Amino acid sequence: MPTILTSSQQTFVDITDQRKLSAYITSNLPKTQSEDPNTLPHAYAPSWAANHLVLTPVIFLDQTNVALDASGLTISWKRKDGTGAESALSAGETVSGGILTVSQNKLSASSSGMITYICYISYYDSETKNTVNISSDITYTLVRNAENAKLAYVTADTYVFKYNTSSALVGASQATLTAQVQGVAVSKWQYLNGSGVWTDYPTTSDNTSITGGTLVVKPAHAVFFNNVAQIKLVTDDADVFDTISITKMYDGEQGKPGQAGSGGLSVILGNEAQNVACTTGGAVQTALDITIPFTGYVGITQTACSCTVGTLPTGVTVKSNTAATASAAGSVVLAFAANATLGGASVLNGTIDLTFAISEKSVVKKFAWTKSNKGSNGASAVVFSIYAPNGTVVLNQSGSLVLATSAYSGATEITTGATYQWAKYSAGKWTDISGATSDTLTVSGADVVNIQSYKCTMTYGGKSYVDVITVEDKSDPYVSEMLSIGGFTVKNNLGGLVPYVIVRTNQKEMDALLGNISETAPSTPTSGMFWYKIDHTAKTVTLMKYNGTAWAAATEKQKLTYTWYKQDKDGKETAFGKTGKVIYLSADDIDSIATLQCDVSN
Repeated sequence: MPTILTSSQQTFVDITDQRKLSAYITSNLPKTQSEDPNTLPHAYAPSWAANHLVLTPVIFLDQTNVALDASGLTISWKRKDGTGAESALSAGETVSGGILTVSQNKLSASSSGMITYICYISYYDSETKNTVNISSDITYTLVRNAENAKLAYVTADTYVFKYNTSSALVGASQATLTAQVQGVAVSKWQYLNGSGVWTDYPTTSDNTSITGGTLVVKPAHAVFFNNVAQIKLVTDDADVFDTISITKMYDGEQGKPGQAGSGGLSVILGNEAQNVACTTGGAVQTALDITIPFTGYVGITQTACSCTVGTLPTGVTVKSNTAATASAAGSVVLAFAANATLGGASVLNGTIDLTFAISEKSVVKKFAWTKSNKGSNGASAVVFSIYAPNGTVVLNQSGSLVLATSAYSGATEITTGATYQWAKYSAGKWTDISGATSDTLTVSGADVVNIQSYKCTMTYGGKSYVDVITVEDKSDPYVSEMLSIGGFTVKNNLGGLVPYVIVRTNQKEMDALLGNISETAPSTPTSGMFWYKIDHTAKTVTLMKYNGTAWAAATEKQKLTYTWYKQDKDGKETAFGKTGKVIYLSADDIDSIATLQCDVSN
């Protein structure tokens, strides 16, 4: 069985007389960062502030690694935000010894959500007396998690302070208000003062802080006006809040001395208004039941009463309606259906009339609802990538290196529920590696012949995510290089190129070309001369031999065997089936990008 001596891979390079300088950048962290907008401050994973991003250029002159402190080598860095112009590095981006360290979450301030770091490398080659300039770049993108709906509402253990005919407090002596929030944080509590202005709730021995999740309201607090205290829960989002009313209720009006007057009718709602979580399109995000407790009073005496619900917006129904008794509160439960628009996507709020029958009279109250359109229908994005924490180069087929995966659902790292399968690109196709089902893969240097591509498929949530990485061996005893007659680009799907491979060992060429490569035959041939004939019409390259009078197809072959493979623009193997030291690559074979690999065997 033939032994592969060397392998080369190219998306075509220009032929130059000067020595070839090449470089790539290694990153200790994945090239995607996730942002969670549902925490303040926003959380980033992985965090460059906690675990600094380190970018290290790896530089080669021909096949020899160049140390970052080598004489004649100059390294500088720039940055680019999205498609904007290049600019100097900013605070939190520092360079030492040619290595760039980023110690801040720079993507958080990027309007485009994409930052490219560009490494400029200049090398003075003392052998050729030439200065070679190249650049390499690496791009990082920000993935924003779906923003949760933002809600805030207040519940209370009582909504009434009752006073008898002597104006003495009877029943509850305080009300405890509790905040329920989603996607926001409690900022503070306020009350509506006598001028109609929301004012911070006074701090007392009952409330040493007004920034917590509970608030104690007592009748003696100076927050009541016309016997009603209107309390507001304020959050860190000015558009998300809730209000609640606490009422002082007295036992009727005073009659003649010694005679109690008749009591007034009152109905107290335990829930006067509520936010409804909706999508950005104005539809109810998930089905929601809203409970409206109610209690009836004649004076300060709790009295039976019942409720009739008025016209409801589209998508809302009465789930239950329980009358109040002389000893128990009643309740109306409204069911808000998922995806209901409540009268239209542009309708942001409304009220529902509640008519109460109490002591043979009617009392009308209004329940208010408001859409909270801060949510998103989209699920958190799943981002999957492969990276090499210690670089992608082995030397002289020795040692080993680790390939790692990075996977996030939104800003949450995926640590469970995923399966993995690694594959190796060999003989023009991807082949699964037996037993390689972990989220990391250890690659032995002995398995890398010049270059070797690896693919990992992660299955998560019923979907598959794929990424590819290429490992290089820079010191094989056999080294091959792919060159191309005509350069490495075609235009407008016309023409063709002629790639060929040269092989060296110990800096000496092996299995050299048997003749020149050209479209026309040599002008003064001699018997036994060879010529690689380029035929653009037939899209072929044929080895020809001069027999003394004419050219004919040669029967001789190269000493080594050259087998070619092709990957498309997505890294997938495609049928190619070409062999030989020199081949013809038609423009038809290139769909945006075609990566050729040539395995050389004995």
